[in-house]
Amino acid sequence: MVRSSNKVEFSIIGAGRFGIFWGRHLSKFYPTCFYDTDPDKEIQVKRFAEWQTLQSCLQKKYIFLTIPIGKLENFLRQHAGQIQASSVVVDCASVKVPIIRWFEQYLPADVYYVASHPLFGPDSARIRLDDQLMVLLPGHVPFADYRFLFKFLTDKLKLQVTNMTAEEHDEMMAYNLNLVHHLGRALHDLGIGRLPLMMSGLKKLNEIVSVVMNDTQELFSDFYKYNSHAGEVLNEWQKSFDKITRRLQKK
Repeated sequence: MVRSSNKVEFSIIGAGRFGIFWGRHLSKFYPTCFYDTDPDKEIQVKRFAEWQTLQSCLQKKYIFLTIPIGKLENFLRQHAGQIQASSVVVDCASVKVPIIRWFEQYLPADVYYVASHPLFGPDSARIRLDDQLMVLLPGHVPFADYRFLFKFLTDKLKLQVTNMTAEEHDEMMAYNLNLVHHLGRALHDLGIGRLPLMMSGLKKLNEIVSVVMNDTQELFSDFYKYNSHAGEVLNEWQKSFDKITRRLQKK
Protein backbone atom coordinates (compact mmCIF):
# COMPACT_ATOMS: atom_id res chain seq x y z
CA MET A 1 0.00 0.00 0.00
CA VAL A 2 1.32 3.46 -0.90
CA ARG A 3 1.34 6.04 1.84
CA SER A 4 -1.02 8.89 1.07
CA SER A 5 0.89 11.51 3.05
CA ASN A 6 4.44 12.05 4.24
CA LYS A 7 3.45 14.20 7.21
CA VAL A 8 4.64 13.11 10.62
CA GLU A 9 1.97 11.44 12.72
CA PHE A 10 2.37 9.41 15.88
CA SER A 11 0.21 6.57 17.08
CA ILE A 12 0.35 4.90 20.47
CA ILE A 13 -1.00 1.41 20.91
CA GLY A 14 -1.60 0.74 24.58
CA ALA A 15 -3.21 3.31 26.88
CA GLY A 16 -1.71 2.26 30.19
CA ARG A 17 -0.04 4.64 32.63
CA PHE A 18 3.09 5.04 30.55
CA GLY A 19 1.30 5.13 27.21
CA ILE A 20 -0.93 7.99 28.33
CA PHE A 21 2.01 9.81 29.89
CA TRP A 22 4.05 9.38 26.69
CA GLY A 23 1.21 10.44 24.42
CA ARG A 24 0.63 13.61 26.39
CA HIS A 25 4.20 14.70 25.65
CA LEU A 26 4.25 13.58 21.99
CA SER A 27 0.97 15.33 21.21
CA LYS A 28 2.51 18.72 22.06
CA PHE A 29 4.47 18.53 18.79
CA TYR A 30 2.71 16.26 16.28
CA PRO A 31 -0.77 14.78 15.74
CA THR A 32 -1.08 11.75 17.99
CA CYS A 33 -3.70 9.04 18.14
CA PHE A 34 -4.37 6.14 20.49
CA TYR A 35 -5.75 2.64 20.39
CA ASP A 36 -6.33 0.21 23.26
CA THR A 37 -8.41 -2.92 23.56
CA ASP A 38 -10.18 -1.24 26.48
CA PRO A 39 -12.49 1.42 24.98
CA ASP A 40 -13.00 2.99 28.41
CA LYS A 41 -9.46 4.38 28.14
CA GLU A 42 -10.66 6.85 25.50
CA ILE A 43 -11.89 9.30 28.12
CA GLN A 44 -8.34 9.55 29.52
CA VAL A 45 -6.75 10.58 26.23
CA LYS A 46 -9.39 12.57 24.36
CA ARG A 47 -8.27 15.90 25.87
CA PHE A 48 -4.92 15.74 24.05
CA ALA A 49 -5.13 13.01 21.39
CA GLU A 50 -7.55 11.27 19.07
CA TRP A 51 -8.93 7.80 19.67
CA GLN A 52 -8.80 5.79 16.46
CA THR A 53 -9.21 2.22 15.30
CA LEU A 54 -6.30 -0.17 15.41
CA GLN A 55 -6.19 -0.27 11.62
CA SER A 56 -5.93 3.51 11.47
CA CYS A 57 -3.18 3.61 14.10
CA LEU A 58 -1.19 1.04 12.15
CA GLN A 59 -1.05 3.41 9.15
CA LYS A 60 0.83 6.20 10.93
CA LYS A 61 4.47 6.99 10.21
CA TYR A 62 5.73 6.36 13.76
CA ILE A 63 3.97 3.70 15.83
CA PHE A 64 4.81 3.44 19.53
CA LEU A 65 3.95 0.15 21.20
CA THR A 66 3.28 0.66 24.91
CA ILE A 67 1.55 -2.65 25.57
CA PRO A 68 2.71 -5.18 28.19
CA ILE A 69 5.82 -7.16 27.28
CA GLY A 70 4.00 -10.45 27.69
CA LYS A 71 1.41 -9.45 25.09
CA LEU A 72 3.77 -7.90 22.56
CA GLU A 73 4.80 -11.02 20.65
CA ASN A 74 1.22 -12.10 20.11
CA PHE A 75 0.29 -8.58 18.99
CA LEU A 76 3.05 -8.61 16.38
CA ARG A 77 2.13 -12.12 15.27
CA GLN A 78 -1.47 -11.04 14.68
CA HIS A 79 -1.07 -7.50 13.35
CA ALA A 80 2.43 -6.97 11.89
CA GLY A 81 1.15 -7.68 8.39
CA GLN A 82 -1.36 -4.82 8.67
CA ILE A 83 1.24 -2.13 9.35
CA GLN A 84 1.72 0.43 6.60
CA ALA A 85 4.85 -0.01 4.50
CA SER A 86 7.69 2.37 5.52
CA SER A 87 6.21 2.93 8.97
CA VAL A 88 8.61 2.84 11.92
CA VAL A 89 7.58 0.74 14.89
CA VAL A 90 9.08 1.79 18.23
CA ASP A 91 8.68 -0.24 21.38
CA CYS A 92 9.11 1.21 24.87
CA ALA A 93 9.71 -2.04 26.75
CA SER A 94 12.13 -2.62 29.60
CA VAL A 95 13.75 -5.62 27.87
CA LYS A 96 15.37 -5.47 24.47
CA VAL A 97 16.76 -8.86 23.41
CA PRO A 98 13.41 -10.64 22.98
CA ILE A 99 11.70 -7.54 21.54
CA ILE A 100 14.27 -7.18 18.77
CA ARG A 101 13.98 -10.89 18.03
CA TRP A 102 10.20 -10.54 17.66
CA PHE A 103 10.55 -7.48 15.44
CA GLU A 104 12.87 -9.37 13.13
CA GLN A 105 10.63 -12.41 13.12
CA TYR A 106 7.22 -10.80 12.53
CA LEU A 107 7.63 -7.40 10.87
CA PRO A 108 7.52 -7.35 7.05
CA ALA A 109 10.74 -6.30 5.33
CA ASP A 110 9.21 -2.96 4.29
CA VAL A 111 8.26 -2.04 7.87
CA TYR A 112 11.05 -0.57 9.99
CA TYR A 113 11.76 -0.68 13.69
CA VAL A 114 13.73 1.06 16.42
CA ALA A 115 13.99 -0.42 19.91
CA SER A 116 13.80 2.01 22.81
CA HIS A 117 13.51 2.14 26.56
CA PRO A 118 12.64 5.38 28.32
CA LEU A 119 14.39 5.13 31.69
CA PHE A 120 11.66 7.16 33.35
CA GLY A 121 7.92 7.10 33.78
CA PRO A 122 4.88 8.94 35.12
CA ASP A 123 6.37 9.00 38.62
CA SER A 124 10.06 9.77 38.04
CA ALA A 125 9.31 12.36 35.33
CA ARG A 126 6.19 13.77 36.94
CA ILE A 127 7.73 17.20 37.48
CA ARG A 128 9.90 17.51 34.37
CA LEU A 129 10.94 15.48 31.37
CA ASP A 130 14.05 17.50 30.57
CA ASP A 131 17.34 15.57 30.87
CA GLN A 132 15.67 12.23 31.54
CA LEU A 133 17.56 9.29 30.03
CA MET A 134 16.36 7.17 27.12
CA VAL A 135 18.01 4.18 25.45
CA LEU A 136 17.61 4.08 21.67
CA LEU A 137 18.76 1.11 19.61
CA PRO A 138 18.63 1.56 15.82
CA GLY A 139 17.44 -1.64 14.24
CA HIS A 140 16.12 -1.99 10.71
CA VAL A 141 15.49 1.65 9.86
CA PRO A 142 16.55 4.24 7.25
CA PHE A 143 19.00 6.80 8.55
CA ALA A 144 16.59 9.68 7.88
CA ASP A 145 13.88 8.12 10.07
CA TYR A 146 16.31 7.31 12.86
CA ARG A 147 17.76 10.83 12.68
CA PHE A 148 14.27 12.31 12.94
CA LEU A 149 13.50 10.28 16.06
CA PHE A 150 16.84 11.11 17.64
CA LYS A 151 16.48 14.84 17.03
CA PHE A 152 12.86 14.82 18.16
CA LEU A 153 13.78 13.14 21.43
CA THR A 154 16.78 15.37 22.09
CA ASP A 155 15.70 18.72 20.60
CA LYS A 156 11.96 18.69 21.31
CA LEU A 157 11.57 16.50 24.39
CA LYS A 158 15.04 17.48 25.72
CA LEU A 159 15.92 13.89 26.61
CA GLN A 160 19.40 12.48 27.04
CA VAL A 161 19.59 9.65 24.49
CA THR A 162 22.15 6.89 24.81
CA ASN A 163 22.94 3.78 22.79
CA MET A 164 24.15 0.31 23.74
CA THR A 165 23.65 -3.28 22.68
CA ALA A 166 20.44 -5.07 23.59
CA GLU A 167 22.41 -7.53 25.72
CA GLU A 168 24.14 -4.73 27.65
CA HIS A 169 20.80 -3.05 28.23
CA ASP A 170 19.11 -6.18 29.59
CA GLU A 171 22.00 -6.96 31.92
CA MET A 172 21.90 -3.47 33.44
CA MET A 173 18.11 -3.51 33.73
CA ALA A 174 18.30 -6.74 35.72
CA TYR A 175 19.78 -4.55 38.48
CA ASN A 176 17.94 -1.30 37.79
CA LEU A 177 14.47 -2.80 37.48
CA ASN A 178 14.27 -6.44 38.53
CA LEU A 179 16.33 -6.02 41.68
CA VAL A 180 14.83 -2.68 42.70
CA HIS A 181 11.28 -3.92 42.18
CA HIS A 182 12.00 -7.12 44.09
CA LEU A 183 13.44 -5.11 46.97
CA GLY A 184 10.62 -2.57 46.94
CA ARG A 185 7.89 -5.20 46.92
CA ALA A 186 9.60 -7.11 49.72
CA LEU A 187 9.69 -3.93 51.82
CA HIS A 188 6.03 -3.33 51.02
CA ASP A 189 5.21 -6.86 52.16
CA LEU A 190 7.17 -6.17 55.34
CA GLY A 191 4.97 -3.11 55.90
CA ILE A 192 7.61 -0.45 56.52
CA GLY A 193 5.20 2.25 55.39
CA ARG A 194 3.12 1.70 58.51
CA LEU A 195 5.92 2.67 60.88
CA PRO A 196 5.11 5.89 62.80
CA LEU A 197 8.79 6.80 63.08
CA MET A 198 11.18 6.80 60.12
CA MET A 199 14.74 8.04 59.87
CA SER A 200 15.92 9.47 56.56
CA GLY A 201 17.39 6.17 55.33
CA LEU A 202 14.13 4.29 55.81
CA LYS A 203 12.19 7.15 54.26
CA LYS A 204 14.29 6.76 51.11
CA LEU A 205 13.60 3.04 51.06
CA ASN A 206 9.90 3.77 51.45
CA GLU A 207 10.09 6.06 48.41
CA ILE A 208 11.21 3.01 46.42
CA VAL A 209 8.17 1.15 47.73
CA SER A 210 5.87 3.96 46.64
CA VAL A 211 7.27 3.99 43.10
CA VAL A 212 7.39 0.26 42.43
CA MET A 213 3.94 -0.40 43.85
CA ASN A 214 2.48 2.00 41.28
CA ASP A 215 3.46 -0.55 38.64
CA THR A 216 1.42 -3.66 38.06
CA GLN A 217 2.31 -7.19 39.09
CA GLU A 218 2.17 -8.04 35.38
CA LEU A 219 4.98 -5.58 34.66
CA PHE A 220 7.08 -6.94 37.53
CA SER A 221 6.53 -10.52 36.37
CA ASP A 222 7.40 -9.62 32.77
CA PHE A 223 10.67 -8.00 33.91
CA TYR A 224 11.66 -11.30 35.42
CA LYS A 225 10.32 -13.64 32.74
CA TYR A 226 11.76 -11.93 29.66
CA ASN A 227 15.10 -10.69 31.00
CA SER A 228 17.58 -13.56 30.82
CA HIS A 229 19.79 -11.91 33.47
CA ALA A 230 17.04 -11.44 36.06
CA GLY A 231 17.36 -14.81 37.79
CA GLU A 232 21.14 -14.54 37.93
CA VAL A 233 21.03 -11.10 39.56
CA LEU A 234 18.39 -12.24 42.04
CA ASN A 235 20.56 -15.21 43.01
CA GLU A 236 23.55 -12.90 43.48
CA TRP A 237 21.50 -10.66 45.73
CA GLN A 238 20.25 -13.58 47.83
CA LYS A 239 23.79 -14.91 48.24
CA SER A 240 25.04 -11.49 49.36
CA PHE A 241 22.14 -11.10 51.79
CA ASP A 242 22.81 -14.55 53.26
CA LYS A 243 26.56 -13.89 53.51
CA ILE A 244 26.03 -10.65 55.40
CA THR A 245 23.49 -12.32 57.68
CA ARG A 246 25.85 -15.19 58.50
CA ARG A 247 28.60 -12.69 59.28
CA LEU A 248 26.27 -10.85 61.63
CA GLN A 249 25.22 -14.03 63.41
CA LYS A 250 28.72 -15.36 64.04
CA LYS A 251 29.42 -15.84 67.72
